[in-house]
Amino acid sequence: MKSRYLAILCIALSALACTTPGPYVWANQLPPAAAGPAGALRIGDRVQLAVQGQESVSGEFEVRPTGEIVLPAVGKISAAGLTIEQFRQQVTARVSGFFQNPQVTVVLAARKAPFVSVVGEVRTPGRYELRDGEGVLDALARAAGFTPFASKDGIYVIQKAHRGPRVRFRYQDLAGADPASVGFELRDGDIVIVE
Repeated sequence: MKSRYLAILCIALSALACTTPGPYVWANQLPPAAAGPAGALRIGDRVQLAVQGQESVSGEFEVRPTGEIVLPAVGKISAAGLTIEQFRQQVTARVSGFFQNPQVTVVLAARKAPFVSVVGEVRTPGRYELRDGEGVLDALARAAGFTPFASKDGIYVIQKAHRGPRVRFRYQDLAGADPASVGFELRDGDIVIVE
């Protein structure tokens, strides 16, 4: 009976060892990142919007998970990835169909803190607040480094904002200041996985 369970276990482990973890691209094979505009609105941010003399479409609004803000009587307007000025111009164009010469003011009321998750073979897996310009090495430091079982060649980033393959890193490239590896900036919702 024991030998039967042992044989099944060996077969299962062999099958598991033959599986591939899925598609990935090495960090140094990525094209240079096209950074979004500085101060761009992101999901969860809140804006104070005022259309002079039009209280019905004025107020504080949140950028929804779809990247849009919904204004009463106007509808959905794209906001995520736009600067405050670009968003103001979009609102002005949309409300021009309802009001003559609208005077629109938009200010950032509250900025949602971005977060990154770090999971796998790190000492303190969890969700960490992300500061502008931080990369994989910063996230690994926040998670207190590797466990003794970590594969230092098996560091991946799943980008929430991009539906492409995972991005793979080597610790040696990160610690050795490889420009493509250390220049990779994490974004809100990214997940760092250490195998």
